[in-house]
Amino acid sequence: MEKYLEKIKKGNIVCRENIIARLYSLIGITNEPMPESIFVYGHMATGKSLIIQNLLNHLKYNVSYINCIEHLGNKHIYNYVLDDLTASTKKSDGDTQSRHSCDNIMDFILALRKISRNDKRPIVLVFDKCHKIRHFDVTFLPAIVRLKELSGINICTILISEIVWDKFNTKIGILRPIKIHFPQYTKDELAQLLLLDKPVNYDMDFYKNYLNLFLSVFFRFCRDLNELRHMAKINFAKYVEPIESKRIDQNNVAALWRNISPILKSNLEIIYLRVSTDDFLQPNHQMSREIESTTKLALSFELPFYAKYMLIAAYLASYNPTKYDKHIFMKQSSKRKKKIQTFKKTTKVNMQKKSQVFTISRLLAIFCAILDEKVDINANLLAQISTMCQLGLLSMIGDNIVHLDEPKFKCCASHDFIIVVAKTVGFDIRNYLSTNID
Repeated sequence: MEKYLEKIKKGNIVCRENIIARLYSLIGITNEPMPESIFVYGHMATGKSLIIQNLLNHLKYNVSYINCIEHLGNKHIYNYVLDDLTASTKKSDGDTQSRHSCDNIMDFILALRKISRNDKRPIVLVFDKCHKIRHFDVTFLPAIVRLKELSGINICTILISEIVWDKFNTKIGILRPIKIHFPQYTKDELAQLLLLDKPVNYDMDFYKNYLNLFLSVFFRFCRDLNELRHMAKINFAKYVEPIESKRIDQNNVAALWRNISPILKSNLEIIYLRVSTDDFLQPNHQMSREIESTTKLALSFELPFYAKYMLIAAYLASYNPTKYDKHIFMKQSSKRKKKIQTFKKTTKVNMQKKSQVFTISRLLAIFCAILDEKVDINANLLAQISTMCQLGLLSMIGDNIVHLDEPKFKCCASHDFIIVVAKTVGFDIRNYLSTNID
C-alpha cells in the first residue's frame, strides 16, 4: 500500500491519502475476501470516481465500470456487465461477436459463477451515479449489494453517489454497505489542487499568491473543483494582463489585487448564481447585464423542483408546434433514446414568435416526457399550475369555467428566464425546441 500511495502522490491525486488507505485495506489484498458492498458518497468533484478507477486499475482486478445514467433497466445492466467482464477473454479467444442474454438476477448470478471459474481474479462491479437505479425493479438494488452472498464468489459491489444512503431505502429492506464519505476539500486542499494547473512560464510562489487572492473571494461561495479550475484559469489571464503590458510590476501584489478585484467579484456573481460562464463570454458583451438581471429574477421565485419542470414543459408547449411533439418527446424502444436533435450554436430561438395556447393534457404529457422518472399526477402537483398563474408565469386563456375538462394556458415567461430555470435542474431546453430540428 505504501508503494501505491507514493505512486499517486507523483500524479494528480492529492489530499485523499486517508480515504485511499481505507479503500486499499478493504479491497487491496488479493488473497483475502472482499466486503459485500461499499457505498462511496460525497459532493460532486470530490474525487470519488477518479480514486476508485485509479485504485482498481492498479490492482488489475476483473472490473466492470457501469455509468448508471447510460442504462435503461436492470436487464440492460446485466448484459453490459457480463460482456464487460468477459471482454478480455473473448478478445484473446478471437470471439468478439458473442453477446450475453440475461433476463433475471438468477441467470446473472450463474453467469458470474462461470466467469469466476474461468478467471480467478476478484470481481468488482462499480455503479457510478447509482442513485439513477432507484427506479429499477424493487429487487435489483437489494440483490446487487448481496452478490457475494448469493453467488458464493469473491465479488464486491461499489456504489458511487452524490446522495446519502438513507435515500436508497426500499420496501423489502436492503443490506447496509460499508460507507465511505468523501468530504469537500478545505481551502488549503483546493489551493494545492489548483496549483497543479500552474502555467509553466510563471514560478510557484507567484501562482500561489494568485490562488490565495482567488480563493479569498471564491471559496465561501463555491467548492466545486471543476468550476474553480475553470474560473481560476480564466481570471489568471486577466491577472497577468497588466504584467505582460508592463503597466504593473510582477512583485507589486497590492496593485495586482486592485486591478483584479472588480473582475473577481463580477465573476463571483456568475458562479454564485450557477450560470454557465459561456453565456458571459460571448462577443456581444452588452447582453451580460440583461442576462444577469434575468437570472436574478428567475432565481428569486425559488420554485419547487417539479414546478420548474412544469414551467419548462409549459414553455415547450407554447413555442413548439403540436406536430413536432411526437418527433421530439416520444420514447422509442430500448435500442433508441429520444430523438433529440443536436443543438447548433448558430441557431437562435425566434423571439418574435408569439406564445401559443396549449391544453393542460398536452402540458402534462410533455412534463412526463422530459422528467424521465415516474411521477404521480396528484392534486399537489396540479396546484403548482395555479401557483404559477398567480406568479404571472402562466396565464389562463378563455372562459375555463365552461370548459373545466380541458383548461387552456399560455406561457408568459421569456426565453432567457426559462434558460436560467432549466439550468438549475440540469436540463438543456435548447435540445427540445422545434427551431433546432433540421
